Amino acid sequence: MTLKYFFCLVCSAVLLSGCWDIKEIEDVGIVTGLALDVSEEEQLLMINQYVKPGQIPTQQDSSQQDSPYQNLESTGTTLFEMIRENSLESNRPPNYTHLKSILFSTKLLEKEPLNQLIDLYIRDHEFRRTVPVFITMDPVQKIFNAQPEKELFPSIQIKELSENYHKNNTNPKNLTIGDMSQYISERKSFIIPGMAMINGNIKSYGAGVISGETSQYIGWIPLEKMEGIRYLHNNVEGGYLYLSEKDITDGPVVLEIKGANSKFDVSLSDGNLSMRVDVEVTTSLGEDWGVDRNVFKTGWEKEIKKAADKDIEDKVDVILQIAQKELKTDFAHLSQWARIHQPDYWKKHKEEWDEIFTQMDIDVQADVSIKDFGTQNFNME
Repeated sequence: MTLKYFFCLVCSAVLLSGCWDIKEIEDVGIVTGLALDVSEEEQLLMINQYVKPGQIPTQQDSSQQDSPYQNLESTGTTLFEMIRENSLESNRPPNYTHLKSILFSTKLLEKEPLNQLIDLYIRDHEFRRTVPVFITMDPVQKIFNAQPEKELFPSIQIKELSENYHKNNTNPKNLTIGDMSQYISERKSFIIPGMAMINGNIKSYGAGVISGETSQYIGWIPLEKMEGIRYLHNNVEGGYLYLSEKDITDGPVVLEIKGANSKFDVSLSDGNLSMRVDVEVTTSLGEDWGVDRNVFKTGWEKEIKKAADKDIEDKVDVILQIAQKELKTDFAHLSQWARIHQPDYWKKHKEEWDEIFTQMDIDVQADVSIKDFGTQNFNME
């Protein structure tokens, strides 16, 4: 046997030896969700939501006799400590490579800064920076112990709900661990999408605001006030505008948003900054309760457009009021436009931005266009 032939045999044996390090799924502690809160003893509380492979229904047998997940709670002073203590309750150490969501409680983030809490997630190779993060005013157990109707796992239900942001503008866009890490390192305030238990169901519900100065929770934006932040973040992709009979005389309408674009301009006069925000929105007539309205008549849309313009301006002004007067911090990230349009001023005053922001005059102007009224109209002759 030649040396060359022997070498080929050895290489083949190594390459064709199969998955030598394979682990059965039943032996792997797959964690789909992680929740953090404060325990009754005022310690850190961690919940790992484990998959129970044997309880996941198959296409052949859709019956489900037991919950497909198991929540293991740990308390302690550090996250690393609690993860390792999971081995006292389970022979399957937690594996976070399939993590779908991380949930924080407002109670915890009032007590502990996020820059400390996420240190482990940034360092550990098992935690992907693309994992979405959420916040709740409820105890985290309440959400992680839910029985979702459309998903098997509450942690996955949370993630799926957050992906509807392009259909409803009261949903904030997803925030990942990577996004959060960047905001913290830049000392920027930001929002975390909120979740709540309402009538026994997990629902998207507003957002929590994190201070760039302290990395802690400082306030909540209610669901009904969320839409304005989407225009300021310039990430509106869909949604709708509802205009009631109070707004227009011929009856309520729903305008479906087809696209939107916000433009920002920052001016400097006598040492004072001012900002103008122009919000352009393209819509179609999605639903019309004004049966006497004739969309073929010139000028039919004027009253609707005026009401729609005001509706958007009011929604943005509500968010600016919360940011400038109530929480006094720029979670809308308007600082980037000051940096772009007034770079010299920004270099001199960036450390004072939150104070400048609270005093800055911001003028919002909306321009809604109605490009389409659907395939049917009752006034058609």
